[in-house]
Amino acid sequence: MENNRTVVTGYVLAVVSAVAYSAKGIFAKLIYGYGVDPVTLLALRFALALPLFWLTFLLYPSGKITRRDGLYLVLSGLLGLYAAAMADFYGLLYIDASLERTILYTYPAIVVALAALFFKEKLGARKAAAMAVTYLGLALAVKLFDGGLKTHYLGVALVLFSAVIYSLSYIITEALGKRVSGVKISAYSTTAACFAFLGTWHGSSLPEDRRVWLLLATLAVVSTYVPVLALVLSIKRIGASKAALVSFIGPVSTAVLANMILGERMDPGQIAGMCLIIAGVLLISYEKRRKAL
Repeated sequence: MENNRTVVTGYVLAVVSAVAYSAKGIFAKLIYGYGVDPVTLLALRFALALPLFWLTFLLYPSGKITRRDGLYLVLSGLLGLYAAAMADFYGLLYIDASLERTILYTYPAIVVALAALFFKEKLGARKAAAMAVTYLGLALAVKLFDGGLKTHYLGVALVLFSAVIYSLSYIITEALGKRVSGVKISAYSTTAACFAFLGTWHGSSLPEDRRVWLLLATLAVVSTYVPVLALVLSIKRIGASKAALVSFIGPVSTAVLANMILGERMDPGQIAGMCLIIAGVLLISYEKRRKAL
């Protein structure tokens, strides 16, 4: 019974992480409207979120970690939170956003492959079916079959690199989660990413409008602190591959939020794609719950 409760909690945390993280694009568009550049946004986003992670760390202390684990924590932050974001951002300079989203969401499959390689996890027919359904849904959601997607090899390579290193951070988090608390993982990795972003920022001028700071603070809490911590705790409970597959709910929540807040419309094909994504997530979630009973 306790194990089943842990699994359910893990899936709930994965959904919370995906939905909260998906809102970052909405906040980013609103902040960009005030003339803030992406590098400044990323640097201030993590600088504002960092105290929350360390406050949580102080409230939930845990035992000491080895120097080796500390290095892995820093590496996880530099890969999953810094390098992946930077590669994705620069890739968008060369390719369309629709193609970028399609390539980026290959990372759940990469995580599953890496989990099979490092943790000897079996793919299984149900997991394979769930991946097929979710990728078909994603293709419909981003209108991949409508044509008109311009391909630039450098942009494709950068976004694919982002997906690969983001996947590696999942695997590192799962390995560390066996002996390091989730709160400590999130605090250390976020600290590493924050200093990396601040070093890249070069001290551009700070925003003066109070509304920008309010949006940045909301972004730091809702789409940085909450999803990062929830994801780490989720991976500890259900593993990297399951958490990655549940993240497919992210594009669905992004589209819904964009429709509600920014007025972006969805056509029937996109709605059908989102339904397939949800079906795929439910399929993989059912597999794990069935095994836990």
